[in-house]
Amino acid sequence: MNIDFIILAAGKGTRMGGDSPKVLASLAGKPMIQHLIDTVDSFPSSKTSIVVGYKSNEVERDLVSQKKLRFVKQKNQLGTAHAVKQALPIIKKNSVAVVLYGDVPLVKKNTLNKLIKSASRGKLSMLTFIKDDPTGYGRIIRSSKKSVQKIIEHKDASSAQKEIREVNSGILAIKASLLQQFISKIKNNNAAKEYYLTDLVEIANNHSVDVVATLCDPYEVGGANDKKELHELERAYQKKLAEDLLKSGVTIADTSRIDIRGDIKIGQNSFVDINNVFEGNNVLGKNVHIGPNCYISNCSIKDNTIVYANTVLEDSVIGKNCKIGPFARIRGGSELTEGAELGNFVESNRSNIGKNSKAKHLTYLGDARLGTKVNVGAGTITCNYDGKNKHKTIIADGTFIGSNSSLVAPLVLGENAYTGAGSVITKDVPKGKLAVARGKQVNLNKKK
Repeated sequence: MNIDFIILAAGKGTRMGGDSPKVLASLAGKPMIQHLIDTVDSFPSSKTSIVVGYKSNEVERDLVSQKKLRFVKQKNQLGTAHAVKQALPIIKKNSVAVVLYGDVPLVKKNTLNKLIKSASRGKLSMLTFIKDDPTGYGRIIRSSKKSVQKIIEHKDASSAQKEIREVNSGILAIKASLLQQFISKIKNNNAAKEYYLTDLVEIANNHSVDVVATLCDPYEVGGANDKKELHELERAYQKKLAEDLLKSGVTIADTSRIDIRGDIKIGQNSFVDINNVFEGNNVLGKNVHIGPNCYISNCSIKDNTIVYANTVLEDSVIGKNCKIGPFARIRGGSELTEGAELGNFVESNRSNIGKNSKAKHLTYLGDARLGTKVNVGAGTITCNYDGKNKHKTIIADGTFIGSNSSLVAPLVLGENAYTGAGSVITKDVPKGKLAVARGKQVNLNKKK
């Protein structure tokens, strides 16, 4: 079955503030509409058309899809039916057309499947939901056979109709051939002089086409017209992601104090403390412990590793049984092998830390390669940048770096070598040798 998704994304969204199109407002680290595109991409026999208007170039530039997106411009915004009409020339007549909204981004694939299945049988299929306070929403008026007779706007509803809590989401599906037939019959006989897609209900009934409504979780059809609604949508989405992790066997200290801005996988029996932000693609193994206030972006963290409080991890691979932090920063291209430790106020950048090696205090490791069982004393830095180029520091197995050493790259320290505390090492150190490079101590009498 062919499916044509039509996503309406032409509005500016004045109430959202700023100059960017509303559908590009960030939800969990990516544009609202991108969530919707990711969902419809999962339908193999489908095409997606996006109706754009305000700053259409920005919308086209910022969206990513596995398929080729088709953009259609709505020069004058004359209502939802008018917007859909712009896409009809590129819609296949033998497909099912599904109308979605770029600012209603969280509808699920299973829900869309139900909608599409119903529409494929020649019905006008709609998504509705129960709203505790339906003020301002169009009420769903059903017949005795439970089909939808009409949608009545709040301002036009009687007292009895205002008691109805089932309301319209705006999302619908219908055979494209029927949509093309009906949409030309929609008039703009209203105060706003706009063409409303909701008029399809009455038109379909007049042409003996059944109109059916599928109740869905209000979470799936939550939209955002302003910053307050966007905040509420963000928190609802984050809470749902956290609850999914709980169901998979992960302990979350507080589901209201975690932010996942991308994709994440966490193994069973892991623990995530409060105020953590996960960005990009992250994979955490089993029995991983993440302390409070950490930022983790595009990382792989293997089993039994502990990340202590206030640590930043970016674009790195962390092996099994490692310990990191507190207040550590592990930057892009770093890799820690099993049992490695980088402690408080340690920074690593494009470095490899060997098995059971450690730098536990106040250290910078840039472009470094540490072998196994290396010990790096507090205050050590690898001087990797000469003002033009970056250079590597190679520290072989079993080497001990004394506190407050400066290792001026390019540099190689052999197996089981030592550096004396406070040394500035500028030449290679052979295997098993102790390197001391510091000024001679002079004790002077105090002036009286």
